[in-house]
Amino acid sequence: MIRIGMPIMRRSLWSISFFILLLFTLSAHSVVAEDALGKKPTLLRIAGWDVYADPINRGKTIGYKSAERQLGITIEFTPLSHLDEIIDAAESNNDYDILIISNEGIKILGGMGLISPLSLSQIPNYQDLHHSLRYTEWGQIESKTYAVPWAWGPTGLLYDTTQTEEPESWNILWDERFSGQISLWNDVSLIWITALSLGYDNVYNLTRFQLDNVRNKLLNLNQRIFRYYDGEVDAIDSIINGEAVLLNSWFDPSARLLKHKRNFRMAIPKEGAVGMFDSYLISRNSRQNEIAHRFINHQLSPIIQREMVQITGLAPANNETMALLSADEIHALHLGETDYFNRMILWDVMPRKQLYEELLSEIRSDFQARKSSLSIKK
Repeated sequence: MIRIGMPIMRRSLWSISFFILLLFTLSAHSVVAEDALGKKPTLLRIAGWDVYADPINRGKTIGYKSAERQLGITIEFTPLSHLDEIIDAAESNNDYDILIISNEGIKILGGMGLISPLSLSQIPNYQDLHHSLRYTEWGQIESKTYAVPWAWGPTGLLYDTTQTEEPESWNILWDERFSGQISLWNDVSLIWITALSLGYDNVYNLTRFQLDNVRNKLLNLNQRIFRYYDGEVDAIDSIINGEAVLLNSWFDPSARLLKHKRNFRMAIPKEGAVGMFDSYLISRNSRQNEIAHRFINHQLSPIIQREMVQITGLAPANNETMALLSADEIHALHLGETDYFNRMILWDVMPRKQLYEELLSEIRSDFQARKSSLSIKK
């Protein structure tokens, strides 16, 4: 029995020894790996316009996969739908590292002392930006650069190509044929486009008389509109669900909608369109200044800019991206038209913002009252 049991005991002892050795080896490897890689990947916290959220993982931003891999970081993205929300995020205690805001918000954050000046030597891709976006006065404060443009485009008119030809005027929104099929962004921009429909181009500084005319026209539109959408997801859902034929939009999801068998295009009506460019800014509270610069440079690379174009339908800030785009994409984005950018009425600060907010509140209240009244009648 002893001779038979000894080999079994030896095998058991050998197995235990091997298991202990394996654990030791794995532990040693972990220590080496930790020494080689250091602590956990740096967390880079970003807040900005919701259109820049990754379509699959909205807690991340466009380009996050290669950024996390190449820079050894973890990205956390907070998608927001309104300028005031981004400003609130910037002055919150959430310690965001990077903010993505439209051009009119740069001076606001700068005036509040919430952003840090940038070192362009750490962002070499900056020199390849569109000529209207390099060293723009919007991003300069006291001769220092605070913003790096990343995307731009008009706030145009999205329309269902199966329901109407390309609209010539913003006034198509008041066409009875589309009653109940119109959705507008729940934002001050609905005042701007209504002003354009009336022939006013001083959209950011309307007189009281002009605002009264805008009010009357929007109250009339409330009879035909079915929803004021809150953000990118809401807008796309209303199209996919077959509810919207006409929308105003600061981004163009046409390419993404094709897989849902929805055929939409973006039009710039004859009255013109307001427009914007969105930029990266580094928060004053950021403790990741160096990695934030590297991330911004990564996002400006042509390959990531192409990804942004294909997801948002917005134009790239980096001119070198054109080499990666198709002729159709270049045509749709007007990238071959040297003066197109300058034809947009760029979003701007409104000197009498309170009048716009009062009007916006009145329009929303009227819409809700109409909606409630219809529900009661049903």
